[in-house]
Amino acid sequence: MPDYDHLWKKIITDLFEEFLLFFAPNLYEMVDFSQPPGLKEQERKKISIGGKSKHRTSDKLIGVKLKSGEERWVLIHIEVQGDREDDFPKRMFQYYYRILDRYDQDLYTLAIYTDASPKFRPDRYYSQFFGTELTYKYNIYKILDQDEKELLISKNPFALAILAGLYLLKGKNKPIQKYEYKKKLLRLLLEESDFESEKIHSLLMFIDNILELPQEESEKLTEEIYPLIEKEAFEMGLSMEDTSFARYYKKLGMEEGIEKGKKEGRDEGRVGCT
Repeated sequence: MPDYDHLWKKIITDLFEEFLLFFAPNLYEMVDFSQPPGLKEQERKKISIGGKSKHRTSDKLIGVKLKSGEERWVLIHIEVQGDREDDFPKRMFQYYYRILDRYDQDLYTLAIYTDASPKFRPDRYYSQFFGTELTYKYNIYKILDQDEKELLISKNPFALAILAGLYLLKGKNKPIQKYEYKKKLLRLLLEESDFESEKIHSLLMFIDNILELPQEESEKLTEEIYPLIEKEAFEMGLSMEDTSFARYYKKLGMEEGIEKGKKEGRDEGRVGCT
């Protein structure tokens, strides 16, 4: 199975400006991107969440500086939530108060729900005990709810990542449909987009790995789409490493090499007989 958590984290990191513009345009306008966003990996590792959840650290913490010139950082907490967990809202609150207590930083908090459950969409943590009440509300984004047509006309590169997530849900246990979705996304990316080569490469890797196909369908798609990929790779210097396309052609090359070796062996045998 693909490591979906890793794939989402990487595409968010690679396309962070586009990610922020897609989800929080008002915040995006306040950020000074001449100061590179900083991954808060060390801070993230120090934030421990107890309990039974398999998640013990926040998925993504990124620091940004504002155009106002203030020295304070806005820490952005991003949760890619693929598996339904009943204690998720509490965990989101724990991240918030521990970051606030330890670093005294404001948070833009977003939970991206990548699951297939229409009813799972918690957006707040609520607690009360004899007149003492607490409500913590956070931003949510449900991929299952998104309109395919709106994503297709978006000029934001991150919309293609969301489309890939939506197609993953729609194509579950439907390899032929997933095949068509993947082919459609690759053509959109390589033929119709005018994104920078780095963004195309990141999205190519994301789409290829998140929409993983059975071997037979994967090889068929490679044969169908590879001329286009080869052209783009040559013109833009794209690397095909760690993709199904590279793996297929490496395998093909090995098979051709083995067959060539066998043929040469047979030829030598015939020469020896004479």
